[in-house]
Amino acid sequence: MQYLAEPDESPAITQVALDNFAALLDDADFTPELELVGVGRFQFLRRRQMCLELRGLYMALWRLALSRSFPNDADAMFATFLHGYLTRHPEKGARQAAERARQYWGMLQPTGDADFNDVARHLTSFAERDEKAQRTLTLKLALHIRSVYRFIFDRLI
Repeated sequence: MQYLAEPDESPAITQVALDNFAALLDDADFTPELELVGVGRFQFLRRRQMCLELRGLYMALWRLALSRSFPNDADAMFATFLHGYLTRHPEKGARQAAERARQYWGMLQPTGDADFNDVARHLTSFAERDEKAQRTLTLKLALHIRSVYRFIFDRLI
């Protein structure tokens, strides 16, 4: 389903989409993903790194949702969001998350919402598991990423 705004509604809808995602990102709880990849509460460095990865992934998933709903404005909306995000969060971690978002978008762009396996495989590379467990984890993560994408897409506007 694609929503195309009337020309006079576009700036208002764009701002709603930007505000909605900013609120979703601020409220994001990465606990399920951290548990899936086996990052415990007291693994502070790994937890911080994975949260940065996941924040970047969520941004890229939002960018993917934008391309479906706002195909002509998605690039500009994403750039506007990243600029505002970096302005509100001047710390180094925010810059790294924004860079990771661009990289994850590069992984997602070729297949769109049809396949999340490449991203899931990348995330499982941070987990230390044998090959069979790695494949199982990749599948679980791909399904979880799809559900996060649907959650973001459903709350786009």
